[in-house]
Amino acid sequence: MGSANHRRKRSRHPAVDAEADRELLQFNVRLAKRQQALADTNRIERKAFREHARIENATAAYCRELAALLDQSDFSRGLTLSAIPDGGEAVLIVQRSDLHFNERVELPSNRYDFAVASARLAKLAARVKQIGASYGARKVVVACLGDFLNSDRRLDELLSNATNRSKATLLAADILRAFLLDLRSQFELEVYGITGNESRVNKELGWSDALATDSYDLMIYEILRRGFSQTEGIAFCGFRANELLFQVLGRTFLCLHGHQIGANTQKSVQEITGKYAAQGITVDYTLFGHLHASNIGDYHARNASLVGSNAYSEAGLNFCSKAAQNIHIVTGGGDAAAAAIDGLKVDLQDTTGIEPYPFAAEWEAYCPKSERKLRNPSVVFQVVV
Repeated sequence: MGSANHRRKRSRHPAVDAEADRELLQFNVRLAKRQQALADTNRIERKAFREHARIENATAAYCRELAALLDQSDFSRGLTLSAIPDGGEAVLIVQRSDLHFNERVELPSNRYDFAVASARLAKLAARVKQIGASYGARKVVVACLGDFLNSDRRLDELLSNATNRSKATLLAADILRAFLLDLRSQFELEVYGITGNESRVNKELGWSDALATDSYDLMIYEILRRGFSQTEGIAFCGFRANELLFQVLGRTFLCLHGHQIGANTQKSVQEITGKYAAQGITVDYTLFGHLHASNIGDYHARNASLVGSNAYSEAGLNFCSKAAQNIHIVTGGGDAAAAAIDGLKVDLQDTTGIEPYPFAAEWEAYCPKSERKLRNPSVVFQVVV
């Protein structure tokens, strides 16, 4: 009898146990999902905090190093400058863009580093002084059109290369300081500037002033502006994010970097100047760079680069170029209707016999970006069963 009751009790246990097991399993699944959700949330929050912390640490390290190097420099002290020349009815415009100071190029057809950049700028200054003397010019306008540095925008590289970024920035300012002083020995100077696309600090390409001016171009411009703030005959007249207007002898010039110019250059330039025409502003000539190839037209002039060909342009794009910058001679006195604009490309590729400007070689730092562009990234998918 007892054994029959025991069998009846055992016959009810499997269903009850199965139901209990299902409830327990469902509860454990819900608990596991809740725990996983919390873990995912914590992971995302930790990742966001880590990235923001790395950006802040990198920026702080960059600022500390830059401030330390600025404290060591005294480029604005003890200068003896010649008197500003009188007379002259011509004004020269030096179109300066795509200097990419911290790029290194080692090719059979081209070599580029800080020393070569310094020599090429010295050659450019010599040509400016030669042309200025032939036209009797007393003033030179220097239009800085961006991309003075290559920029590493990866967070870990920005952090590890904080010293290199700061040294490259100040070294660029040191070489440009010598270039401006060289021109100042013969001319009165006005300097304008805008940002390029490569010298931006952020990953995103921004068009707003706040984002676009987060750029090494602005930092270099400000270092020079502050350094020459008490220097007679060198005036830093304005810096804008993407576009800037200035006037010379009644002619209005528009400065762009050039990454907003489409494949049809003439059409793109006229579209951009058209928006100024709608505001009642007539743009007489547009200056830009970006593509590292010279092109001087009736209403616009594209600048080449100070670098010339690099590994990416030659091997990746099958595109060769020369180091060059443009000079424009504006003549015609005060009569805007009679003013003429003559453009000239200055070939800077060969610097044989040119003495480079002295600079602090211990600050040298490079970003061989063109080499990395040749490497095609690959993505590997792993399926786990």
